[in-house]
Amino acid sequence: MLKRAIFLLAVFLIFPFVSMSMDAPQQERFDQILKMKMAQLTEATEELLEKNYPDHDWDQYDFPDYVFISDSVEMGYKIAVVSPGLLGKINTESSEQGIPCYCFCDAMGHRDLLACFLKDGKINNGYDDHGSACNICYGQAMLAFLWQDAGASHGEILEGMKVKFKRLHEMREKGS
Repeated sequence: MLKRAIFLLAVFLIFPFVSMSMDAPQQERFDQILKMKMAQLTEATEELLEKNYPDHDWDQYDFPDYVFISDSVEMGYKIAVVSPGLLGKINTESSEQGIPCYCFCDAMGHRDLLACFLKDGKINNGYDDHGSACNICYGQAMLAFLWQDAGASHGEILEGMKVKFKRLHEMREKGS
């Protein structure tokens, strides 16, 4: 019995996988989202925002013009204002980290993905234009938003980002 427990523990440590708490349909949806191209991510995100926020007054956010340079960029900023806790660590009491951005914008002082869209990660500070020019940033925001809707936990979203951006994650880990 002990040998079996050690074997199973070794398997989980050697072969980490994203699915820990998602059921089969959730995992299937998670994997579908993982494989989506930018246009598909944008379309799915727009549909989900319309479904979840049907009468939302987007004008209240007074987005700058650069937010509207593409539908993908617009989706990234909309996610940032309606789900800031998803993209960044806004609760300093929480032990959960924000989603790291894989475009290496931490060199610009961005501590998490939220800061790519909101200055210092706070809506009261205005918008950061970095998110409008970086497909990694708005792509990650859409992935996180769709994965959360599919039932993924924060940890599963972080692991999914590592899978999606494997080469960039490896570069980040090496400090390149």
